[in-house]
Amino acid sequence: MLNIHVIDDDVYIRELLLEHLSAQNYDVRGFATGEAALNVLKKEPPNLVLLDLKLPGMQGLNYLKLAKEQIPDLEVIIITAYADVESAVTAIKLGAREYVKKPFDLNEITIAVKKAVKNNLRDEQLEYLAKLKNSEFKEFIGNSKPMLKVFKFIKQVANSPKTSILIHGETGTGKELVARAIHARSRRARKPFIEVNCSAFQDTLLESELFGYEAGAFTGAHQRKKGLLELANDGTFFFDEIGEMSSKLQVKLLKVIEEQSLYRVGGLKENKINIRIISASSQNLEDLVKTGKFQQALFYRLNVARIELPPLKERGNDVILLADHFIKKFNLEFSKKIKGLREDARKMLLKHSWPGNVRELRNVIERGILFEKSDYLTGSSIALMNLSNPHIVMKFDEDFFRLQYAIPEEGISLQNVEDILITKALGKAGGNQSRAAKLLNISREKLRYRLRKIAQKE
Repeated sequence: MLNIHVIDDDVYIRELLLEHLSAQNYDVRGFATGEAALNVLKKEPPNLVLLDLKLPGMQGLNYLKLAKEQIPDLEVIIITAYADVESAVTAIKLGAREYVKKPFDLNEITIAVKKAVKNNLRDEQLEYLAKLKNSEFKEFIGNSKPMLKVFKFIKQVANSPKTSILIHGETGTGKELVARAIHARSRRARKPFIEVNCSAFQDTLLESELFGYEAGAFTGAHQRKKGLLELANDGTFFFDEIGEMSSKLQVKLLKVIEEQSLYRVGGLKENKINIRIISASSQNLEDLVKTGKFQQALFYRLNVARIELPPLKERGNDVILLADHFIKKFNLEFSKKIKGLREDARKMLLKHSWPGNVRELRNVIERGILFEKSDYLTGSSIALMNLSNPHIVMKFDEDFFRLQYAIPEEGISLQNVEDILITKALGKAGGNQSRAAKLLNISREKLRYRLRKIAQKE
Protein backbone atom coordinates (compact mmCIF):
# COMPACT_ATOMS: atom_id res chain seq x y z
CA MET A 1 0.00 0.00 0.00
CA LEU A 2 1.32 3.45 -0.93
CA ASN A 3 2.08 5.80 1.97
CA ILE A 4 1.08 9.47 1.80
CA HIS A 5 1.83 12.31 4.24
CA VAL A 6 -0.51 15.31 4.26
CA ILE A 7 1.07 18.44 5.79
CA ASP A 8 -1.39 21.30 6.30
CA ASP A 9 -2.18 23.39 9.39
CA ASP A 10 -5.82 23.78 8.30
CA VAL A 11 -7.50 20.94 10.20
CA TYR A 12 -10.50 20.80 7.85
CA ILE A 13 -8.32 20.57 4.70
CA ARG A 14 -6.11 18.00 6.40
CA GLU A 15 -9.00 15.80 7.51
CA LEU A 16 -10.73 16.17 4.13
CA LEU A 17 -7.63 14.90 2.31
CA LEU A 18 -7.13 12.11 4.84
CA GLU A 19 -10.70 10.90 4.28
CA HIS A 20 -10.54 11.25 0.51
CA LEU A 21 -7.22 9.44 0.08
CA SER A 22 -7.94 6.76 2.68
CA ALA A 23 -11.11 5.91 0.76
CA GLN A 24 -8.85 5.19 -2.25
CA ASN A 25 -6.88 2.62 -0.21
CA TYR A 26 -3.82 4.78 0.45
CA ASP A 27 -2.12 4.68 3.85
CA VAL A 28 -2.37 8.34 4.89
CA ARG A 29 -1.01 10.32 7.86
CA GLY A 30 -1.67 13.98 8.61
CA PHE A 31 0.61 16.60 10.15
CA ALA A 32 -0.07 20.22 11.16
CA THR A 33 3.57 21.32 10.92
CA GLY A 34 6.64 20.57 8.85
CA GLU A 35 8.62 19.82 12.00
CA ALA A 36 6.21 17.06 13.05
CA ALA A 37 6.35 15.51 9.57
CA LEU A 38 10.16 15.60 9.47
CA ASN A 39 10.33 13.75 12.79
CA VAL A 40 8.75 10.66 11.21
CA LEU A 41 10.12 11.05 7.68
CA LYS A 42 12.88 8.45 8.06
CA LYS A 43 10.99 6.19 10.47
CA GLU A 44 7.96 5.95 8.17
CA PRO A 45 9.13 7.18 4.75
CA PRO A 46 6.17 8.11 2.53
CA ASN A 47 5.87 7.58 -1.21
CA LEU A 48 4.22 10.96 -1.61
CA VAL A 49 3.78 14.20 0.36
CA LEU A 50 0.94 16.71 -0.08
CA LEU A 51 2.48 19.91 1.27
CA ASP A 52 1.02 23.31 2.13
CA LEU A 53 3.51 26.18 1.61
CA LYS A 54 2.16 28.44 4.34
CA LEU A 55 2.79 26.63 7.64
CA PRO A 56 3.37 27.71 11.25
CA GLY A 57 7.07 27.50 12.14
CA MET A 58 8.96 25.77 9.36
CA GLN A 59 7.65 26.92 5.99
CA GLY A 60 6.70 24.47 3.29
CA LEU A 61 9.65 25.28 1.04
CA ASN A 62 12.07 24.63 3.92
CA TYR A 63 10.43 21.27 4.59
CA LEU A 64 10.61 20.42 0.88
CA LYS A 65 14.33 21.16 0.77
CA LEU A 66 15.14 19.11 3.90
CA ALA A 67 12.88 16.22 2.89
CA LYS A 68 14.47 15.99 -0.57
CA GLU A 69 17.91 15.90 1.03
CA GLN A 70 16.87 12.87 3.08
CA ILE A 71 14.81 11.12 0.36
CA PRO A 72 15.87 12.42 -3.08
CA ASP A 73 13.19 10.49 -5.00
CA LEU A 74 10.36 11.62 -2.71
CA GLU A 75 7.31 12.76 -4.69
CA VAL A 76 5.84 16.07 -3.46
CA ILE A 77 2.70 17.94 -4.52
CA ILE A 78 2.42 21.53 -3.31
CA ILE A 79 -1.07 22.60 -2.18
CA THR A 80 -1.53 26.20 -1.13
CA ALA A 81 -3.82 29.21 -1.23
CA TYR A 82 -0.80 31.47 -1.51
CA ALA A 83 -0.06 30.65 -5.11
CA ASP A 84 2.35 32.85 -7.04
CA VAL A 85 4.80 32.31 -9.85
CA GLU A 86 7.91 32.80 -7.69
CA SER A 87 7.00 30.22 -5.04
CA ALA A 88 5.78 27.78 -7.71
CA VAL A 89 9.05 28.00 -9.63
CA THR A 90 11.06 27.64 -6.42
CA ALA A 91 9.07 24.57 -5.38
CA ILE A 92 9.53 22.94 -8.80
CA LYS A 93 13.27 23.67 -8.69
CA LEU A 94 13.47 22.04 -5.28
CA GLY A 95 11.87 18.92 -6.72
CA ALA A 96 8.11 19.29 -6.29
CA ARG A 97 6.07 17.44 -8.91
CA GLU A 98 3.33 20.03 -9.37
CA TYR A 99 1.44 22.87 -7.80
CA VAL A 100 -2.29 22.79 -6.91
CA LYS A 101 -4.11 25.93 -5.81
CA LYS A 102 -6.70 26.15 -3.04
CA PRO A 103 -9.63 25.90 -3.25
CA PHE A 104 -9.13 22.67 -5.15
CA ASP A 105 -11.46 20.07 -6.60
CA LEU A 106 -10.93 16.59 -5.15
CA ASN A 107 -10.79 15.21 -8.69
CA GLU A 108 -7.67 17.36 -9.21
CA ILE A 109 -6.11 15.80 -6.14
CA THR A 110 -7.01 12.28 -7.30
CA ILE A 111 -5.39 12.84 -10.69
CA ALA A 112 -2.30 14.55 -9.25
CA VAL A 113 -1.77 11.73 -6.75
CA LYS A 114 -2.14 9.00 -9.38
CA LYS A 115 0.42 10.70 -11.58
CA ALA A 116 2.83 11.31 -8.72
CA VAL A 117 2.83 7.71 -7.52
CA LYS A 118 3.40 6.24 -10.96
CA ASN A 119 7.02 5.54 -10.01
CA ASN A 120 5.71 3.38 -7.17
CA LEU A 121 3.24 1.44 -9.29
CA ARG A 122 5.67 -1.44 -9.72
CA ASP A 123 5.90 -1.89 -5.93
CA GLU A 124 2.12 -1.60 -5.62
CA GLN A 125 1.55 -4.26 -8.25
CA LEU A 126 4.14 -6.59 -6.68
CA GLU A 127 2.39 -6.22 -3.33
CA TYR A 128 -0.95 -6.96 -4.95
CA LEU A 129 0.48 -10.03 -6.69
CA ALA A 130 1.97 -11.26 -3.42
CA LYS A 131 -1.50 -11.22 -1.87
CA LEU A 132 -2.76 -13.45 -4.67
CA LYS A 133 0.08 -15.97 -4.46
CA ASN A 134 -1.02 -19.55 -3.78
CA SER A 135 -4.67 -18.51 -3.68
CA GLU A 136 -7.09 -18.01 -6.53
CA PHE A 137 -9.38 -14.97 -6.37
CA LYS A 138 -8.62 -14.22 -2.74
CA GLU A 139 -9.54 -10.57 -3.35
CA PHE A 140 -13.15 -11.57 -4.12
CA ILE A 141 -15.73 -12.45 -1.49
CA GLY A 142 -18.25 -15.01 -2.72
CA ASN A 143 -18.63 -18.56 -4.01
CA SER A 144 -22.00 -18.44 -5.78
CA LYS A 145 -22.44 -19.93 -9.27
CA PRO A 146 -22.65 -16.51 -10.98
CA MET A 147 -19.33 -15.51 -9.40
CA LEU A 148 -17.67 -18.79 -10.37
CA LYS A 149 -18.47 -17.87 -14.00
CA VAL A 150 -16.81 -14.49 -13.45
CA PHE A 151 -13.67 -16.17 -12.05
CA LYS A 152 -13.49 -18.46 -15.09
CA PHE A 153 -13.76 -15.47 -17.44
CA ILE A 154 -10.98 -13.62 -15.62
CA LYS A 155 -8.59 -16.56 -15.98
CA GLN A 156 -9.40 -16.97 -19.67
CA VAL A 157 -8.97 -13.34 -20.76
CA ALA A 158 -5.94 -12.69 -18.54
CA ASN A 159 -3.94 -15.07 -20.74
CA SER A 160 -4.33 -12.66 -23.66
CA PRO A 161 -2.15 -9.58 -23.07
CA LYS A 162 -3.91 -7.23 -25.50
CA THR A 163 -7.54 -8.28 -26.02
CA SER A 164 -9.95 -5.41 -25.30
CA ILE A 165 -12.46 -6.26 -22.58
CA LEU A 166 -15.89 -4.80 -21.83
CA ILE A 167 -17.36 -5.26 -18.35
CA HIS A 168 -21.08 -4.62 -18.00
CA GLY A 169 -22.95 -4.56 -14.73
CA GLU A 170 -25.12 -2.50 -12.46
CA THR A 171 -23.59 0.22 -10.32
CA GLY A 172 -21.77 -1.26 -7.35
CA THR A 173 -21.22 -4.78 -8.72
CA GLY A 174 -17.40 -4.59 -8.66
CA LYS A 175 -16.40 -3.72 -12.22
CA GLU A 176 -13.14 -2.09 -11.14
CA LEU A 177 -12.23 -5.11 -9.01
CA VAL A 178 -12.66 -7.40 -12.01
CA ALA A 179 -10.52 -5.11 -14.17
CA ARG A 180 -7.74 -5.12 -11.57
CA ALA A 181 -7.94 -8.91 -11.23
CA ILE A 182 -7.52 -9.34 -15.00
CA HIS A 183 -4.53 -7.01 -15.02
CA ALA A 184 -2.90 -8.70 -12.00
CA ARG A 185 -3.07 -12.12 -13.69
CA SER A 186 -1.86 -10.93 -17.10
CA ARG A 187 1.63 -10.55 -18.52
CA ARG A 188 1.26 -6.82 -17.90
CA ALA A 189 0.90 -7.31 -14.14
CA ARG A 190 4.22 -5.64 -13.27
CA LYS A 191 3.34 -2.59 -15.35
CA PRO A 192 0.96 0.28 -14.49
CA PHE A 193 -2.78 -0.08 -14.01
CA ILE A 194 -4.42 3.33 -14.46
CA GLU A 195 -8.13 4.05 -14.27
CA VAL A 196 -10.43 6.97 -15.08
CA ASN A 197 -14.12 7.38 -14.36
CA CYS A 198 -15.47 9.12 -17.45
CA SER A 199 -18.52 10.45 -15.59
CA ALA A 200 -16.37 12.38 -13.10
CA PHE A 201 -14.80 14.87 -15.53
CA GLN A 202 -15.82 17.64 -17.86
CA ASP A 203 -15.03 16.95 -21.51
CA THR A 204 -12.06 19.34 -21.85
CA LEU A 205 -10.49 18.29 -18.53
CA LEU A 206 -10.80 14.60 -19.39
CA GLU A 207 -9.12 15.16 -22.77
CA SER A 208 -6.10 16.96 -21.27
CA GLU A 209 -5.76 14.35 -18.53
CA LEU A 210 -5.94 11.42 -20.95
CA PHE A 211 -3.75 12.80 -23.72
CA GLY A 212 -1.58 15.31 -21.86
CA TYR A 213 -0.62 18.65 -23.32
CA GLU A 214 2.27 20.75 -24.54
CA ALA A 215 3.34 24.01 -22.93
CA GLY A 216 1.15 26.85 -24.17
CA ALA A 217 -1.59 24.57 -25.47
CA PHE A 218 -4.15 26.55 -23.45
CA THR A 219 -4.31 29.09 -20.64
CA GLY A 220 -2.55 27.69 -17.61
CA ALA A 221 -0.53 25.08 -19.53
CA HIS A 222 2.87 26.39 -18.42
CA GLN A 223 4.81 23.21 -19.05
CA ARG A 224 4.52 19.94 -20.94
CA LYS A 225 2.51 17.28 -19.18
CA LYS A 226 2.21 13.60 -20.08
CA GLY A 227 -1.31 12.23 -20.13
CA LEU A 228 -2.59 9.20 -18.25
CA LEU A 229 -2.61 7.09 -21.43
CA GLU A 230 1.13 7.63 -21.82
CA LEU A 231 1.74 6.90 -18.15
CA ALA A 232 -0.04 3.56 -18.60
CA ASN A 233 2.40 2.47 -21.34
CA ASP A 234 3.00 -1.31 -21.36
CA GLY A 235 0.23 -1.67 -18.78
CA THR A 236 -3.55 -1.60 -18.58
CA PHE A 237 -5.93 1.35 -18.86
CA PHE A 238 -9.38 1.05 -17.31
CA PHE A 239 -12.20 3.33 -18.51
CA ASP A 240 -15.05 3.20 -15.99
CA GLU A 241 -18.50 4.37 -17.17
CA ILE A 242 -17.20 4.77 -20.71
CA GLY A 243 -20.75 5.38 -21.91
CA GLU A 244 -20.42 8.89 -20.42
CA MET A 245 -17.53 9.80 -22.73
CA SER A 246 -18.29 12.54 -25.26
CA SER A 247 -18.48 11.75 -28.99
CA LYS A 248 -15.37 13.86 -29.63
CA LEU A 249 -13.28 11.84 -27.20
CA GLN A 250 -14.77 8.57 -28.46
CA VAL A 251 -13.34 9.34 -31.90
CA LYS A 252 -9.91 10.14 -30.44
CA LEU A 253 -9.92 6.99 -28.30
CA LEU A 254 -10.82 4.83 -31.31
CA LYS A 255 -7.76 6.19 -33.09
CA VAL A 256 -5.57 5.44 -30.07
CA ILE A 257 -6.78 1.83 -29.99
CA GLU A 258 -6.34 1.32 -33.73
CA GLU A 259 -2.95 3.02 -34.09
CA GLN A 260 -1.55 2.59 -30.55
CA SER A 261 -0.39 6.18 -30.64
CA LEU A 262 -1.60 9.62 -29.61
CA TYR A 263 -0.93 13.34 -29.87
CA ARG A 264 -0.84 15.53 -26.79
CA VAL A 265 -3.19 18.53 -26.77
CA GLY A 266 -1.40 21.23 -28.74
CA GLY A 267 1.29 18.79 -29.85
CA LEU A 268 2.56 17.77 -33.29
CA LYS A 269 4.64 14.75 -32.28
CA GLU A 270 3.10 11.28 -32.45
CA ASN A 271 3.73 9.31 -29.25
CA LYS A 272 3.62 5.52 -29.53
CA ILE A 273 2.05 3.56 -26.68
CA ASN A 274 1.33 -0.09 -25.92
CA ILE A 275 -1.66 -0.48 -23.63
CA ARG A 276 -4.52 -2.86 -23.01
CA ILE A 277 -7.96 -1.27 -22.78
CA ILE A 278 -10.53 -2.53 -20.28
CA SER A 279 -13.77 -0.58 -20.21
CA ALA A 280 -16.87 -0.80 -18.07
CA SER A 281 -20.38 0.58 -18.15
CA SER A 282 -23.56 0.34 -16.12
CA GLN A 283 -25.44 1.47 -19.23
CA ASN A 284 -26.30 -0.74 -22.19
CA LEU A 285 -23.81 0.39 -24.83
CA GLU A 286 -25.80 -1.29 -27.63
CA ASP A 287 -28.73 1.00 -26.80
CA LEU A 288 -26.41 4.02 -26.83
CA VAL A 289 -25.12 2.94 -30.25
CA LYS A 290 -28.69 2.73 -31.57
CA THR A 291 -29.48 6.25 -30.34
CA GLY A 292 -26.24 7.64 -31.78
CA LYS A 293 -24.74 8.48 -28.37
CA PHE A 294 -21.91 5.97 -28.72
CA GLN A 295 -19.67 5.32 -31.71
CA GLN A 296 -20.44 1.94 -33.28
CA ALA A 297 -16.85 1.42 -34.42
CA LEU A 298 -15.54 2.08 -30.92
CA PHE A 299 -18.09 -0.30 -29.42
CA TYR A 300 -16.88 -3.10 -31.70
CA ARG A 301 -13.27 -2.38 -30.69
CA LEU A 302 -14.09 -2.47 -26.98
CA ASN A 303 -16.48 -5.43 -27.11
CA VAL A 304 -13.96 -8.13 -28.10
CA ALA A 305 -14.36 -10.05 -24.83
CA ARG A 306 -17.32 -9.27 -22.60
CA ILE A 307 -18.52 -10.21 -19.14
CA GLU A 308 -21.83 -9.48 -17.43
CA LEU A 309 -21.41 -9.05 -13.68
CA PRO A 310 -24.26 -10.47 -11.60
CA PRO A 311 -26.25 -8.12 -9.36
CA LEU A 312 -25.97 -8.88 -5.66
CA LYS A 313 -29.59 -10.08 -5.47
CA GLU A 314 -28.63 -13.02 -7.73
CA ARG A 315 -25.64 -14.09 -5.62
CA GLY A 316 -27.53 -15.85 -2.81
CA ASN A 317 -25.56 -16.40 0.38
CA ASP A 318 -22.70 -14.23 -0.90
CA VAL A 319 -24.62 -11.38 0.77
CA ILE A 320 -23.88 -12.84 4.21
CA LEU A 321 -20.24 -13.59 3.35
CA LEU A 322 -19.79 -9.99 2.20
CA ALA A 323 -21.57 -8.63 5.27
CA ASP A 324 -19.25 -10.59 7.56
CA HIS A 325 -16.27 -9.27 5.61
CA PHE A 326 -17.43 -5.66 5.99
CA ILE A 327 -18.13 -6.15 9.71
CA LYS A 328 -14.50 -7.16 10.21
CA LYS A 329 -13.28 -4.27 8.09
CA PHE A 330 -15.28 -1.58 9.90
CA ASN A 331 -14.61 -3.07 13.32
CA LEU A 332 -10.95 -2.32 12.66
CA GLU A 333 -11.63 1.09 11.16
CA PHE A 334 -13.93 2.31 13.96
CA SER A 335 -12.36 0.34 16.85
CA LYS A 336 -15.56 -1.59 17.43
CA LYS A 337 -16.12 -5.23 18.50
CA ILE A 338 -19.29 -6.26 16.69
CA LYS A 339 -19.35 -10.08 16.68
CA GLY A 340 -21.69 -10.61 13.73
CA LEU A 341 -25.30 -10.54 12.56
CA ARG A 342 -28.44 -11.33 14.54
CA GLU A 343 -30.87 -13.64 12.77
CA ASP A 344 -33.32 -10.78 12.02
CA ALA A 345 -30.51 -8.82 10.36
CA ARG A 346 -29.42 -11.88 8.39
CA LYS A 347 -32.96 -12.45 7.07
CA MET A 348 -33.30 -8.78 6.17
CA LEU A 349 -30.05 -8.81 4.20
CA LEU A 350 -31.09 -11.92 2.26
CA LYS A 351 -34.54 -10.51 1.50
CA HIS A 352 -33.46 -7.06 0.32
CA SER A 353 -33.20 -6.49 -3.46
CA TRP A 354 -29.96 -4.45 -3.25
CA PRO A 355 -30.42 -1.89 -6.03
CA GLY A 356 -27.03 -0.44 -5.08
CA ASN A 357 -25.41 -3.92 -5.01
CA VAL A 358 -22.16 -4.48 -3.06
CA ARG A 359 -21.59 -0.75 -2.61
CA GLU A 360 -25.00 -0.40 -0.95
CA LEU A 361 -24.30 -3.39 1.32
CA ARG A 362 -20.96 -1.88 2.32
CA ASN A 363 -22.65 1.43 3.21
CA VAL A 364 -25.38 -0.34 5.19
CA ILE A 365 -22.87 -2.33 7.26
CA GLU A 366 -20.66 0.72 7.79
CA ARG A 367 -23.61 2.71 9.11
CA GLY A 368 -24.71 -0.19 11.29
CA ILE A 369 -21.25 -0.52 12.84
CA LEU A 370 -21.18 3.22 13.53
CA PHE A 371 -24.45 3.30 15.48
CA GLU A 372 -24.75 -0.20 16.96
CA LYS A 373 -24.65 -0.27 20.78
CA SER A 374 -24.79 -4.05 21.32
CA ASP A 375 -22.41 -6.88 20.37
CA TYR A 376 -24.34 -7.82 17.22
CA LEU A 377 -25.88 -5.99 14.26
CA THR A 378 -29.65 -6.19 14.43
CA GLY A 379 -32.33 -5.45 11.87
CA SER A 380 -33.08 -2.06 13.44
CA SER A 381 -29.44 -1.01 13.61
CA ILE A 382 -28.91 -1.87 9.97
CA ALA A 383 -31.83 0.42 9.13
CA LEU A 384 -32.66 -1.06 5.76
CA MET A 385 -35.89 0.07 4.14
CA ASN A 386 -38.77 -2.24 4.97
CA LEU A 387 -39.50 -4.24 1.80
CA SER A 388 -43.25 -4.25 2.35
CA ASN A 389 -43.28 -0.50 2.90
CA PRO A 390 -40.33 1.29 1.28
CA HIS A 391 -41.10 4.47 3.21
CA ILE A 392 -40.43 2.87 6.59
CA VAL A 393 -36.82 3.39 7.67
CA MET A 394 -34.90 3.27 10.90
CA LYS A 395 -36.77 5.05 13.68
CA PHE A 396 -34.93 8.17 14.82
CA ASP A 397 -35.48 10.70 17.58
CA GLU A 398 -38.13 13.04 16.11
CA ASP A 399 -38.59 15.22 19.24
CA PHE A 400 -36.29 17.95 18.07
CA PHE A 401 -37.91 18.19 14.66
CA ARG A 402 -41.38 18.54 16.19
CA LEU A 403 -40.09 21.74 17.75
CA GLN A 404 -39.79 23.14 14.22
CA TYR A 405 -36.26 24.27 14.96
CA ALA A 406 -37.25 26.18 18.11
CA ILE A 407 -34.52 26.30 20.76
CA PRO A 408 -35.72 25.19 24.23
CA GLU A 409 -35.12 27.37 27.28
CA GLU A 410 -32.44 25.06 28.64
CA GLY A 411 -30.54 25.25 25.34
CA ILE A 412 -29.52 22.52 22.92
CA SER A 413 -26.30 20.93 21.66
CA LEU A 414 -25.52 21.97 18.09
CA GLN A 415 -23.35 18.87 17.71
CA ASN A 416 -26.27 16.64 18.73
CA VAL A 417 -28.49 18.37 16.19
CA GLU A 418 -25.91 17.71 13.46
CA ASP A 419 -25.69 14.05 14.51
CA ILE A 420 -29.49 13.68 14.29
CA LEU A 421 -29.59 15.32 10.85
CA ILE A 422 -26.80 13.08 9.58
CA THR A 423 -28.55 9.99 10.93
CA LYS A 424 -31.87 10.98 9.35
CA ALA A 425 -30.23 11.73 6.00
CA LEU A 426 -28.55 8.32 5.96
CA GLY A 427 -31.86 6.66 6.78
CA LYS A 428 -33.66 8.52 4.00
CA ALA A 429 -30.89 7.65 1.55
CA GLY A 430 -31.05 3.95 2.44
CA GLY A 431 -27.47 4.01 3.67
CA ASN A 432 -26.05 5.54 0.47
CA GLN A 433 -23.51 8.10 1.66
CA SER A 434 -23.36 10.00 -1.61
CA ARG A 435 -27.14 10.56 -1.61
CA ALA A 436 -27.10 11.44 2.10
CA ALA A 437 -24.38 14.01 1.47
CA LYS A 438 -26.49 15.58 -1.28
CA LEU A 439 -29.49 15.77 1.07
CA LEU A 440 -27.30 17.63 3.56
CA ASN A 441 -25.65 19.76 0.85
CA ILE A 442 -22.15 18.67 1.85
CA SER A 443 -19.47 16.57 0.16
CA ARG A 444 -19.26 12.81 0.70
CA GLU A 445 -15.78 13.29 2.20
CA LYS A 446 -17.14 15.80 4.71
CA LEU A 447 -19.95 13.39 5.64
CA ARG A 448 -17.46 10.56 6.20
CA TYR A 449 -15.34 12.86 8.38
CA ARG A 450 -18.36 13.66 10.57
CA LEU A 451 -19.33 9.98 10.77
CA ARG A 452 -15.88 9.22 12.12
CA LYS A 453 -16.33 11.91 14.75
CA ILE A 454 -19.66 10.37 15.78
CA ALA A 455 -18.02 6.94 16.07
CA GLN A 456 -15.21 8.36 18.24
CA LYS A 457 -17.72 9.80 20.72
CA GLU A 458 -19.33 6.42 21.36
